[in-house]
Amino acid sequence: MIGALVTDQATSFRDLIDSVARQLVSVSHDAGRSFISTPLMYPSGSSVVIRIEDAGRDFLVTDFGSGYEEASMLGAANIYARHAKGIAEHAGVGFDSHSFFLLRVSREQLAGAVAAVANCSQEAVNVAAYKIAERKRKDASEVLYKRLVAVFAPPKVAKDVPIIGQSNTEWHVAAMVRGEHQTAIFEPVTAHHTSIFAASTKFHDIAAIEAAPARIAVVRKKADLKTYLAVLSQAATVIERDAPDNAYQSLAA
Repeated sequence: MIGALVTDQATSFRDLIDSVARQLVSVSHDAGRSFISTPLMYPSGSSVVIRIEDAGRDFLVTDFGSGYEEASMLGAANIYARHAKGIAEHAGVGFDSHSFFLLRVSREQLAGAVAAVANCSQEAVNVAAYKIAERKRKDASEVLYKRLVAVFAPPKVAKDVPIIGQSNTEWHVAAMVRGEHQTAIFEPVTAHHTSIFAASTKFHDIAAIEAAPARIAVVRKKADLKTYLAVLSQAATVIERDAPDNAYQSLAA
């Protein structure tokens, strides 16, 4: 009885793992070509899909431009193309300004080729997404700085200020306002979870230092953050970008 129970449990466990594997990787077939949906994901959450074409004795493995399309949706197609070439050269795969690919892949090389092309496609999109996010952050920081200069006397406002947190990490904050009795730091934060978590980590580390400055996170709309608003509020006071001048003055004072 016990042996049968152990066997049933082992079988159930294997069935579960097999089910998980099928969810992570799926395959569809068409005439002369097949598509593998890999466990890798783009920033949008969609899976990296690789196409394999039967080229007679060998095979063609490509992302068929799916990474480029992902970057295009981010408005970062040019950034993607610029960085993809170096990524391809480093990995030893081809890139034709639109698609990553490997030609003349043997049967024995197929698994490695799929992994290499998929990794390149994901990495290039991640780099493009990071670069476009950095550009937007800099633009938002400049807009915030100009707003603070308009609200406070210019000598009181500094931008891109380095602060050493309790962990001895040097953080850069978008702007700092020095008042008579208090210093306040301001940081633009988007509704994307990576921006929220990055800002929260920065604010928490700075909050732990002696004579920590007041911390203000500036967002477009609080409602856009949904449940993440509570996460960010644990680390900083959250204010909307279009709040009146006296709201900014009150927080800095």
